[in-house]
Amino acid sequence: METLAAGAPLAQGPVFNRERQGQALVLSPRISLGNLQEIEIARETQELLELLNHSGPTSVIIDLANCDYLGSTFLGAIVRIWKHVSQRGGRLALCNVSDPAIQILRVIKLHVTWRLCDSRDEALQAVGA
Repeated sequence: METLAAGAPLAQGPVFNRERQGQALVLSPRISLGNLQEIEIARETQELLELLNHSGPTSVIIDLANCDYLGSTFLGAIVRIWKHVSQRGGRLALCNVSDPAIQILRVIKLHVTWRLCDSRDEALQAVGA
């Protein structure tokens, strides 16, 4: 089982680039996150939850720099990751969120639940990594 040991390289998934920065797992989408990727997103989300489960409490940052659209499957994945991390004492932050994605988060009221940051550095500070 892959762990989040500091300095250890992380396997890349088909949906997310993964890296460890301090106490945070940073995820960056590698593909479009529309609903057409439902199976891949669901599979990798489960893999990420297992990774977090075996690595102790950690925070997660999702860097959306290359993502303009948030499909319902991806939003569901973020909710699952957020619940898992928060139950273990960690935090979740989103960074580099596009204006269209912010509008989606506002409509469904998740902009008040998750920390939205302008940069990865700000997100790292927000989660205490």
